[in-house]
Order: sequence, then C-alpha cells, then structure tokens
Amino acid sequence: MPIHIYAGTFNVNGKTAGIDHDLTEWIRPAFFSDAEKKPELVVVGFQEIVELSPQQIMATDPTRRKLWENALLKCLNRGTDDPYILLRGGQLVGAALLIFVRSSVIGEIKNVEGSLKKVRILS
Repeated sequence: MPIHIYAGTFNVNGKTAGIDHDLTEWIRPAFFSDAEKKPELVVVGFQEIVELSPQQIMATDPTRRKLWENALLKCLNRGTDDPYILLRGGQLVGAALLIFVRSSVIGEIKNVEGSLKKVRILS
C-alpha cells in the first residue's frame, strides 16, 4: 500500500508567538482538499522549541511541545471526518518531532518504536 507523507519543519526560536494564528497555509497545503492525496502521515520537526538554557538542558519541560501539538491537531482536523491523531512525539531539549497519522489507517501501522538519549556535553 503506497503512503503519502507530508513533512515540515519550523524553528520557533524558543517562543510560542504565532501559535494562535491560522497555520493552514503551512500545515494544510492545497492537496489536503483532495482525499486521494491527503497524506496518511504528517511529520513536523521543531527546532528551538524551548529557550536553550542550562535548566532546559538538564530537565526539558514539554509544555511548549504540547502547545504546538494541540495547535497542529486543531489545524489538521478542521473540517475533516478522518481526523489525525498523534502517533508518536518526542523532544530532546530544543528539538522536537511530532508524527501524526490519519485515524483511518492507524490499524495498518505496526511496531512503532523510538528512543531518545541525551549524551554528556564535554567541556
């Protein structure tokens, strides 16, 4: 079965400015209106999702990632009868990755695995 994947990336510079704006132009391009081309997977990467401070490096707060996750789901699921759900999300300090899947194909996905590992910074 062929799958369609839409991928995007966004450097948010440690801010949430724009999170309440309409993200449609970026996250739902024109092909989303064509059911045959609607991607099964939407993958979004974020850079600098938090301010890069020593506190964040030691214990990353997922609050901003969750805010962006909710904003993306709201945009992706506007006016659809086949909503997207979060398949997997992860964050390592300022980098985050969110993978959304259409609910109609979730049963076709098997053995989803992931891993995050911080490594020591040498000085």
